[in-house]
Amino acid sequence: MPVHACVAHQIYQNSPISMKNEINSHVVLSGLCLTSIPSTVLKNRTRIEKLTLDNNVLTENSFNMPKFANLKELSVRNNKIRNLGVLLANIQKNCPNIEVLRVKNNPGIPEKFTEKEKMLISKVLKKLRVLNGLETHRQKRYSGCSTDSKTSSGSE
Repeated sequence: MPVHACVAHQIYQNSPISMKNEINSHVVLSGLCLTSIPSTVLKNRTRIEKLTLDNNVLTENSFNMPKFANLKELSVRNNKIRNLGVLLANIQKNCPNIEVLRVKNNPGIPEKFTEKEKMLISKVLKKLRVLNGLETHRQKRYSGCSTDSKTSSGSE
């Protein structure tokens, strides 16, 4: 559920203080009409493991940014992302350890990815396990050693 803009603003205003002693912080900046990632977030990027930027006006070019080496989860639902290829190239370059990506409800993102699209995205984002709340091809293929034919549901 998106964070109300006032609450997100308070988190944004307090983030440098709250992030000082935390190595793996979760930063939520939803509903603030952001067109770029704030400098406070960029300065603290080595401490951020989860970044939620839902309900803003970010584009695929907003993610041409310094490297977020520890970022594992990124949520950019309900923004203005029109070019999935550019977004993926920026994330590949700047978020090499991304495992979870949420990109629903953007103009250039399909409602549902085909299996072929999920496989292609998994090739670009080498560590991606979950895309829009569903397991990627990589997770289904590599998780567990069992020869059992059961599959997990992976929805969020």
